[in-house]
Amino acid sequence: MKHFVALSLLFFLQTLPSSCTTPLPTSAEKSSNSSFPFADSIDIKIKELAKREHYDSAIVYAKKLLRFAIIENDTMILAKSNFRLGYYNMKLQNYEDSYDYYNQAYKIYSSKQDSTMTGSMLRSMANIQKTLGDLTGSQTTAIYGLSFLKKPSDIHKIAGLSHTISVTSKEQNEYAEALKWSDRVMKLIEESKEISAKDIRIYKNTRANILVRQGKYDQGIVLFQDLLSEPGVIPNSGEHARLLNNLGYALWLKNPNNDKSESLMTRALVTRNQIKSISGLISSHTHLSKYYSAIDTKKALDNALLALKNAKQLDNKVAILEVLDIVIPLKKTRGADLSEEAILYSKTQNKLTQTQRAIRSIYAVTKYDNDKLTNDNLLLKAQKAKKDLHNAFYLAGLLLSIVTIGFIVYLKNQQRKRTRMETEYTTEIRVAKKIHDELGNDIFYLMTQIKNDPKLLADETRFIVLEGLDKVYQKARDISKEHTPIKTDESYGEELIELLNSYGNDSIKIITTQLEPGFWDTLSKEKKIQLFWIVRELMTNMRKYSKATFVGITFGKAKKCIELNYNDNGIGFENDPAAWGNGLKYVENRIQNLNGSFNFDPVPEKGLTVKIKFPI
Repeated sequence: MKHFVALSLLFFLQTLPSSCTTPLPTSAEKSSNSSFPFADSIDIKIKELAKREHYDSAIVYAKKLLRFAIIENDTMILAKSNFRLGYYNMKLQNYEDSYDYYNQAYKIYSSKQDSTMTGSMLRSMANIQKTLGDLTGSQTTAIYGLSFLKKPSDIHKIAGLSHTISVTSKEQNEYAEALKWSDRVMKLIEESKEISAKDIRIYKNTRANILVRQGKYDQGIVLFQDLLSEPGVIPNSGEHARLLNNLGYALWLKNPNNDKSESLMTRALVTRNQIKSISGLISSHTHLSKYYSAIDTKKALDNALLALKNAKQLDNKVAILEVLDIVIPLKKTRGADLSEEAILYSKTQNKLTQTQRAIRSIYAVTKYDNDKLTNDNLLLKAQKAKKDLHNAFYLAGLLLSIVTIGFIVYLKNQQRKRTRMETEYTTEIRVAKKIHDELGNDIFYLMTQIKNDPKLLADETRFIVLEGLDKVYQKARDISKEHTPIKTDESYGEELIELLNSYGNDSIKIITTQLEPGFWDTLSKEKKIQLFWIVRELMTNMRKYSKATFVGITFGKAKKCIELNYNDNGIGFENDPAAWGNGLKYVENRIQNLNGSFNFDPVPEKGLTVKIKFPI
């Protein structure tokens, strides 16, 4: 019966349409020692197609091999098929499909306790997340991948994962952390000959970029120059062009008047045009646009638009958004229409976010399955331990009673605190509504009367009065909006991000980290409201007094606590609590309500750093 079902499925699969049809094997074609000539022949065909970069056709054959592995229940062929489908889809920039196939391969290799291949799959998954701009997710996956790689033969994979963490740290402006991971890569290079010369040059190029980002221009420039002189770097190649471009850009950052900068970056551009390196052209035009931005805005815009054209051709959504951040200010400076770029920015951001969420969902399900398996094993061990510790049952019962009493007392205290907080919250909303409904509407009515009957204000000052009344009305509306009920359901994280973004404008850049789904789920409704108020007060204080142009605010979890870190580059103030305004005292009171701790570190003329921590 089993063979009959297998043969039926094989017959069905043979009838499926395909642009490159290869029949699946019959029972007679399978050898008795579980070595399938059919699978081997398909494997050879896949390799030939991949070598010629015919990835679409390679995917068709790899899927045939995958179906065969499912029917035969051969997990190793199944793992290999998923791995190859992940690789070929990544080459075609089908990142969501690629990540899914890599994830399937990761689960199989993990279940077989093949630590090397498990780490390798996680490395590929981390690189996809990095490509899609999910830097935090990429770091998490890469660090997890390192936990599987322990063998001396794994050293090139360890170096690759460490390099990924270094790059993602650099892109998040965490240069000290990026350099720390780069140091680890350099140490691995010294200890082993397993890492290829080409990979070593890539790792050193990244290190040079980190040094330049840190402002250590001389060190970075020397490293770029050393790499250019290495015998493995072929003139007029993609690698040679990348190093020329990076060197020219570093020289310009060190000295905007350096006459070599433009020449080096232009040489790199010519080479990249010759070899048709689309990704390289994005980088070259982006650097040249920044170079020309202070001396010739037309050239700067022309290069930015060419970078955008190539980014769209490559369909690299992260690159599109980065280039648009250059194009939009340049077009605005030149008074050009921005509607097309605004629509493109919105569509690209939405699509990128959708893909990032899909990938996170794939990994989240796998992580849940793995965690559940671990928890099931722990439960079995706990049941056995319970039998061995039967004599300690009564002692445990006594301790449990004590803990229960203490917990009940704690809950009562918390309930009283929540009741007080909710009363305050409800009162504030009621007051705000009253201000809007009564004060705001009265003012609006008065404004309407004056507009309809200008004789009410016969002199020329009526327009000043109207303007003042309009400001009062807007302020009344703002007060109402400020105390609008806060959503504490699953959309809380999005509302918090919208709050932060609302304080940004052309002169103030707001930076925050992207959080994992479910990050806020463990936080109570009351604490979410308190945190929202704290953030709003910090940002309002920044807009009113700091004169900051850059604000960074991040959230994290550590030891069952929520951590908030705030930094701005504003004018700061004297660190004297007695001189604090109502805003900071308001924040202090909120933190005390949360049983939290805080540290305000203002430096006159250099900005403000705030660290807040409270229990979940």
